[in-house]
Amino acid sequence: PETKTATIVLRGGAEQFIEESKRSLNDAIMIVKRTIQNSRVVGGGGAIEMELSKFLKEYSRTIKGKSQLIINAYAKALEIIPKQLSDNAGLDSVDILNKLRQKHAKGGTWFGVDIKNDGICDTMEEYDR
Repeated sequence: PETKTATIVLRGGAEQFIEESKRSLNDAIMIVKRTIQNSRVVGGGGAIEMELSKFLKEYSRTIKGKSQLIINAYAKALEIIPKQLSDNAGLDSVDILNKLRQKHAKGGTWFGVDIKNDGICDTMEEYDR
């Protein structure tokens, strides 16, 4: 179709529900808009968080004092994303995180949680399929 506009009618029982639906719909539309404007992508499945965690842990070993502890704690906190993805998919999050740490330590920048095959995968490679 050549149409460039659409009308969406929201109906619900409570004003709060309508407002929340409106915000969710606006968020989704803005994500689509941004995706159309910018075609660059990054790996999902917690790959970015695991890579940042690895980088920060390595960096924290080069400094001393309380800063080292703070940076290391932040690095550990980033691993909550792939852990939660694993838990939500019903996977063994401890096993998944260990596998991800190993892959990232060996240079597997884009490895993340693979919920389709119950493990880990190179998320950029999977994206290209």
